Amino acid sequence: MPLELTELVEDFIATRILSKIELDFLESELWETLEHIDEITSLTSAPINISRKLKLKDGSSWQLCCAAVLDASRPQKNSRTEKLQNSIEKSSLL
Repeated sequence: MPLELTELVEDFIATRILSKIELDFLESELWETLEHIDEITSLTSAPINISRKLKLKDGSSWQLCCAAVLDASRPQKNSRTEKLQNSIEKSSLL
């Protein structure tokens, strides 16, 4: 079964649990987004109920939701959500 970012975010919201493989997949997706942010022309917004459950602004992208899931599951000193949000703003993707 192929992994899908949106499905994993939805699964996390429903269960608050993801496997190591699933979290590793989300890490790789986020890394790809951050590495290629200058090449991205648009981001798809997650449904409002998803972004609100992750305490993000309405209209937040699926990539920001991914970052929020990783911040909740694998906390780091520096927030992935803030890093991605800053990159999005610098790239004028809002």
